[in-house]
Amino acid sequence: MSALNLTFMPSDLLDSVSARTALDFEAITAAAIGNYVSTIFPSVGINLVGNGSKHQACPLCGGRDRWRCDDKQGAGTWICSQCGAGNGFMLVQQFTGLDAYETNKLIASALGLDASERVSDEQRDEWRSQQVEREVAEDEAKVAARADAVLRSHSIWENARDVSPQHPYLLRKSIGAPTLRQNSAGQLIVPMYQYEVLVNVQTIAFDGKKLFLSGGAVSGAYHIIYNNATVDDGILLLCEGYATGATVFNAMQGKCPVVVAFNAYNLIPVAGSMREQYPTHRIIICADDDKATAIRLRERDITEGKTPKPLEEYNAGLRDAQKAAALVGGEVIIPKFEQKDVAE
Repeated sequence: MSALNLTFMPSDLLDSVSARTALDFEAITAAAIGNYVSTIFPSVGINLVGNGSKHQACPLCGGRDRWRCDDKQGAGTWICSQCGAGNGFMLVQQFTGLDAYETNKLIASALGLDASERVSDEQRDEWRSQQVEREVAEDEAKVAARADAVLRSHSIWENARDVSPQHPYLLRKSIGAPTLRQNSAGQLIVPMYQYEVLVNVQTIAFDGKKLFLSGGAVSGAYHIIYNNATVDDGILLLCEGYATGATVFNAMQGKCPVVVAFNAYNLIPVAGSMREQYPTHRIIICADDDKATAIRLRERDITEGKTPKPLEEYNAGLRDAQKAAALVGGEVIIPKFEQKDVAE
């Protein structure tokens, strides 16, 4: 059947397929580990700020302060609050628009690797050994960074003071901060918990710029806006950012606690945590409907000649809210705010 199909392929396409030199994809993949940030990304025009670990412009969608490269296990892994997440190979392929073969060829060229030659077993063993060492070192560094972030979080929180009601961010958002403090620089301090243990803090500057402590836990970490009379009332509202959460809390006149997950991708682990801690509560997820951004991202893919995904796949806020709700047997609502400058 395959031979019959080939007879109908255009001659120039047949020539192209037959002219491709066989590549050792396994060797290219192994050699690329640990070299994406330092060598491969720059060689294809992906220019990171520093080592890419701090939030910056996304190489794919161009969104400001939405993208970072955590380079887990040296695989060039990255996260964007709009594009999603992936590894270094995916980033290179999507950035260049090349197919898998040409992407492998480009990566091999960046590494100075002749991928058409057979790699020795000794070389493969060396790569595997280097990967094991890299994973061990990464795990140890991650544990140390998490522990350090916990200590710093407690120090920051204990040394912070009550929030000024005249804080520019609060005034602009028309919200209060009953569960926050602020530091000597005027930044709002949002404590982040995992199962009621303080593990990190988010700072919010006058201009709204938000930062987590470097190395601190974010996935599964949350903040709860509540008062003592509402914690056990049987309903939990879950949303992304603090401003949205505080606005929802005010709209509900403080009758329901609001859980802040900080970003769309964290809705799923936080929803799971809430279900474990409050097994009988009704969980309602207040989704950010990023429809305008979803349309823009889909149109960009079409313009670049890529096969577009369904529109809902580009809408991270609504998509992940629905996934989180399905996970915990919750519900999804889309709040409508008269004030436009609520969510960021």
